[in-house]
Amino acid sequence: MSAVSAARLALARHLLESERPAGPVPGVVVAIPARDEEARIDACLASLIAQRGIPAAHADVGIVLVANNCRDATAPRARHLLRKSGIPHRVLALDLPAGNANAGHARGLALDVAGLWAGQAGGRGILLTTDADTRVGPDWIARNIAALSGCCDAVAGRFVFDRREEAAWPPHLRRRRRLEGAYEHALAALSTCIDPLPEDPWPNHWTESGASFAVTLAAYRRIGGLPVVEVGEDRALAATLARHDIALRHDPGIVVTTSARFDGRADGGCASTLRLRAERDAVPADERLEPLPAALRRMVLRGRMRRAFAANCHPGTWERRLALPEGALGGRTGRSFGEAWATALAQSPLLVPEPLRPDRIADHLRDARRLRGALEGLSPGSEKIEAIVVGALPGKAPVAAAERADELVGGCVA
Repeated sequence: MSAVSAARLALARHLLESERPAGPVPGVVVAIPARDEEARIDACLASLIAQRGIPAAHADVGIVLVANNCRDATAPRARHLLRKSGIPHRVLALDLPAGNANAGHARGLALDVAGLWAGQAGGRGILLTTDADTRVGPDWIARNIAALSGCCDAVAGRFVFDRREEAAWPPHLRRRRRLEGAYEHALAALSTCIDPLPEDPWPNHWTESGASFAVTLAAYRRIGGLPVVEVGEDRALAATLARHDIALRHDPGIVVTTSARFDGRADGGCASTLRLRAERDAVPADERLEPLPAALRRMVLRGRMRRAFAANCHPGTWERRLALPEGALGGRTGRSFGEAWATALAQSPLLVPEPLRPDRIADHLRDARRLRGALEGLSPGSEKIEAIVVGALPGKAPVAAAERADELVGGCVA
């Protein structure tokens, strides 16, 4: 745990001990960061108060809201509504120093308090997080608990934008949003065919947003809490879970509604991205939406490396294949795949994300759908799928997946 994480946890412990709300200690706690959200906090909390279908074993639910450097009535409004509801809660109004007055720190602090609180209940604690400008569905908690009862320890939901606010977007932004969503859906389907994960079967999605995330208390403790970043803490959380080989389910049935505004509270957050794309249509797509050949290369390499590590391969083989420095993967057998893949993503020149121009998304979407159709009915992860995928790459003819394996990897890179 970093010094910043340790200091954040110490503050969380102090905040937890400074106030002891009446009622049962909750084993399920929702953590919410907020800044100047008095116009939206009522709708957010009302959606949480209206939850239904929660299993009896997890009936005690609490809410932690960190009102971070607010200049409005966010905290008083939240306290008033939660007191009326009778739900155990902690509303923490804090003036954080400049270096910590950001969404990442506020969410991390809220989750740390939530984790300490849930830990007092004993049993299998569950932490959820959403945003103050988001409305969750009436079975949001129940669906997350159900997903966590399977073979995963974390669940990422997806979000849709508020329709009324989205309708005010420029037409080019609405069209781009639809195209990017369709292309992401197609890539997710291809990834499930090429590199299937038993804990995250199709249908799934690629969204990893603080608007809807859940994690078991045990998993949260194992990774040392939320990563310390000013923005993008949701994706950093997903990446850290993957590095620790903690199973993450991307559940398409868990959906929340979030603001489509351009004037957000976090620099570099969703609202800033929307505003930038509204003003500059040529801004490249999200780095996950690569040109199709690059995306397929990444999927094939990841699947091969995952299978090799499951077979306890020597890491040196993959250091050479991915043009990594000698010893980058530890040079020993027994290293986890998650840790090794994270190192490869950070250091391999073959895995640097390739930007995708917005005016090319439709072309790559068409090709992705065509390839997905060619894979229809085949067993996910099969050699036949890999042969078809590699054969679909530019300049390569289909060949047997078992033949010339190293050459195929080279073809994916070309």
